[in-house]
Parts: sequence; C-alpha cells; structure tokens
Amino acid sequence: MGFSLDTMRKLSAILAADIVGFSALVSRNENRALQAFNGHISALKPIIGGHSGRLFKATGDGFLVDFGSVVDAVSCAVAMQGRIRERNADEPPDDRLAFRMGVHVGDVVVDDEDLLGDGVNIAVRLESIARPGGVTISDRVFFDVENKLDVDFRDGGVVSLKNIPRPIRVYEIAVEEQEPRRVVLERPEKPSLAVLPFINLSADLEQEYFVDGLTEDLITALSSVPWIFVIARNSSFTFKGLTTDVRKIGDELGVQYVLEGSVRRSGNRLRVSGQLVDTETGTHLWADRFDGVLEDMFDLQDEITRAVVGAIGPKIQSAEIERAVSKRPDSLTAYDFYLRARAALNAIQIGEAAKLLEQSIAASPGFAKAKAVRSWCYTLYGWHGDRALQGQTETAVALAEEALRSPNADFETAAYAGYTISFMTSEGARGLRLLEDVTRQCPSFSWAWSSLALLEFFFRDAERAIELGRIAQRLNPRDPQNFRAEMALCVAFLKLGRFEECLEVAEHALQNNPNIPSFTWRRITCLVELGRFEEAQAVTSRFLARNPDFRLSRWQEKHLRKNLGTRVVELTENALRRMGVPE
Repeated sequence: MGFSLDTMRKLSAILAADIVGFSALVSRNENRALQAFNGHISALKPIIGGHSGRLFKATGDGFLVDFGSVVDAVSCAVAMQGRIRERNADEPPDDRLAFRMGVHVGDVVVDDEDLLGDGVNIAVRLESIARPGGVTISDRVFFDVENKLDVDFRDGGVVSLKNIPRPIRVYEIAVEEQEPRRVVLERPEKPSLAVLPFINLSADLEQEYFVDGLTEDLITALSSVPWIFVIARNSSFTFKGLTTDVRKIGDELGVQYVLEGSVRRSGNRLRVSGQLVDTETGTHLWADRFDGVLEDMFDLQDEITRAVVGAIGPKIQSAEIERAVSKRPDSLTAYDFYLRARAALNAIQIGEAAKLLEQSIAASPGFAKAKAVRSWCYTLYGWHGDRALQGQTETAVALAEEALRSPNADFETAAYAGYTISFMTSEGARGLRLLEDVTRQCPSFSWAWSSLALLEFFFRDAERAIELGRIAQRLNPRDPQNFRAEMALCVAFLKLGRFEECLEVAEHALQNNPNIPSFTWRRITCLVELGRFEEAQAVTSRFLARNPDFRLSRWQEKHLRKNLGTRVVELTENALRRMGVPE
C-alpha cells in the first residue's frame, strides 16, 4: 500500500451511534425515515463540532465519530442524546428515532479519512448493547472520565462482545430523562417569519448541503427587508427533519408565519416548491412552484423571495424588494465551495470551513463575501483555542480590507470584515460604525447584532452590550452556536457585578460549547463571587483534570486584557487563583 501501518496508527476515542429499529421505520415510510435521520444528523453536527469531534463515517442508520479527548467523546454522547430527546418530544411515537451510543478509547489504524481496528470495533459492539436513548462505555473510558464530568455511571458488569476476544467491564451513563421545557415567545409587532429548512427531494443525498445553502440564502435575502422580523438560520434549522406542527413552531420561535418547501435537483434542472403558512391558524396563505436551471439559481431565488415578500405585505414597494437581492459571485464553482464552507461553519468545523473558503476565493478572486468570512475565521481560532492568533493578524485584516474594497461587497461582507478589523486591530470605531449600518439595513441579521454586542462591550458600554446581546438571542432563540451573543452577555454582566445573570448565561453556554474555556472561567468567577465555594472548587477540579497544563501566568500573557477591561480580568484572575489554579 506504500506506507507502514506503524506510522499510521493513533490513539482515539471513538463514538459509535445507530438508530434502533431503523429498517422497520424505512419499510413503513422510507422518505419520512430518511428525512428524519438527515434532520437529526444536521442537528447533531454542531454538537459534534462543539466537542472537537470528527464524523468520519456514516453507516446508513448511524455514524462514527473520532475524538482526541475521551472526556469530549462522552460529553458529546450525553449532549447528543439530550438533543435527540428534545427533537423527539413532539413527534408521533411511531416516527421517533431512538439512538444507541457506545464509546471506547483504543488504538486505531488511519486509512485515508477512515479509521479501522479494535478501537472502532469495540465502540460499535458497545453501541449494540446500549439501551435505546442510552450510552454505554468501556471500563477504559470510565477510568479516564471518572470525576471529570458531572454525570452518573452505572456498573453494567463484565460482558462478552461479539468477535472481541476478551470480556470487558462496561458502564452505562445515566442520561437525564426530564421533559424538555416548553418555551413560548411573544410575537413581534411587525410581520415575523421563520424559513424552515427546505426538504431535499433529490435522489442524491449528497445534495443536502446545496438545499440547506439555498434555504440559508433565502433567510439572508429576507433578512434585508427592514419591516420583516426574520428568525436566524440556526434556530430555524433545529426543526429540520421533524413533523412539528406549525403552531408549535410559531410559539417556540415567536413568529406569525412559516415558509416551508422542497427542492428537487435532477442534473442541471431545479424545481423549488414553497408555501407560506400562518402559524396561528395553520392557513396556507401562498404556495407556488418554480422551475429553472442551475445556472439561473440566483434569479430563481430572487423570484421566490419577491413572491414571499409580496405575500406577506402586498404594499411593499419595489425598491424594498430590490434590497433583498444581494450581489453574487461570478463563478458557480466558487459559490459551491462557499456553500460547503457555510455548512462546515454551522457544524463548528472551523479548519474545514477555512480550507473551503480559500478554494472559493481561488476559484473567484473577486468573491468579496468569501474573503470577509475567511477573515472572520481567524477570530474564531481565539474562541476555540484551535490556533494562536499570533501571526494571523496581517492576513486577516488584509482579507477584510480587500473584501470591503470589492465592487461585490454587500451587507454581509461589511459585517464580517468590519468585525474582523476591530477584533484584530482594536480599531473599534470603524467596526462599530460598519456593524451599526448593517443592523439598520438588515435588522434581522442576528450575527451582526451579536458582533455589535461584543464590540460595544470591548470599546464602549457594557449596559448597551447586554441590550444588543439580547436582541441577537431573540432573533436566534434556538441556535446551539449562539456563543458569541452569550460571550458578550457574560463579560458585560461580570463587569457590572451581576453575577447571578452571568452565571446563568455561562452555564447555558457550556451545555452547547463545553470546549470554549472562557465560559468555564466566568462560571468559576461567579460562583466565587456568590460565595458558592464548593461548587466553584468542583468546577475548577474538573477543568484542571481536563486541562492539566493550564497555568494562570500563560493565561495572563495571552488574554486580551485591553479589550476585556481591568475589572473583568482582575475578577477572573482572583477567582482562579483562589481556587488553586497553578501559577
């Protein structure tokens, strides 16, 4: 094969998952089962990315994920089962997909993108004996994660697994069975809309990213209409693959209307069907079908957007409709790479997104939006700890400036580039000005609001940052990746001494993004300030168990002291030192 197996091995934590009784579900209603499965996978990918996992194989009725950390693997399994339970809550019992999961850590052989060996085989066997909705782990995993996670384990005894030569002791994780909390949001005064993920009716399931990209572009286009309140993409997509009643969607997202539809792509031909539904009455207000060829996709999207806007408000003027038409790249290949990059970002696969954006820019050097989003990716390395920011500033700022100078720059370009410039150079006034302009033009663009909240805190006023962060959350109420708004709220509450509110935000953020350590630091700080020292010590112990090399001195060196302000830094330093974090 041209390589030595000895040089292609590694130690990995493997998570195996599959659906209980999937064959029976497929035989009863194949299309419904596949749509539900794809919807669950779409909802789980951000959780996998948030736990630094890599989904390396889909098995038809399940999947396999690779982790560098055993703790991340187990934490991810628990979080995914919680999300699945939440999504199943309102599904008819016969349509619910129950997953079993198994986790093992062991030696694996790297074969291109695939992984092979006992590490994978044992994880698969553990999954096969797990209870529906449960997680089973090996004793090796248990010894690695014991006392590092806030979960309970039950000893499952010593078992013999099929085709595994030696018996092993297994443990079951006690996955919480509480009922999901029902949230009803008040509808805004102006017309409000959620665009649900369109259904992929193509024979090729690989076109899922294309259909998702088309849906996301519709959301972006409608967000630029000033008098419509539009829910952000990641909140709408939590309903992907579900048969949820539109009345419930209207309550949980706080919207009056839902746009839903389907896309069928056959070769170079496209058929897009859409319908607008009133969430209070269930009445279909508008329905239409659009046929076109792939090269005319942008015109087709504009036609759909105009029709929807016209259905919501017949009095809209043509000038307002035209603001919903954004400028497009000159190459479909570049756009295809861009769509794939957006899908990677939605799954928190930052490195993969960066690579795809670079391919998009190479295919279309004038594609301003791709350059702006690529520049923003450099700021994400700091949030997730994937890569140091040192040495990246000049590249990021140069890309952002190129994007802003481009004749193809649009409001998204201005938002991403403006935030990057301020984040990387502390040129706060310019980024604030650009983002304020964007939120005036596109008041439903939640990403711009969360960015504005962060810059407002960094450079101006903490109280105003809280107000802006709440707007971002309201526009994106179910987004598992809404950590940027939560980050702004955390530091602003902390600076103002509102420790209970800061703690609530930090704990919620950690449920979806456990690998963003600053939320843990804020949590420890608030617990200390509130006198809850035992809880603070327990959180600190788990953090240090997962990060044994963490040192306060290195944190002080690289922390953005000038942006966070003296009070936030001093409170955090004092709390970490009091809890015994090594100097």
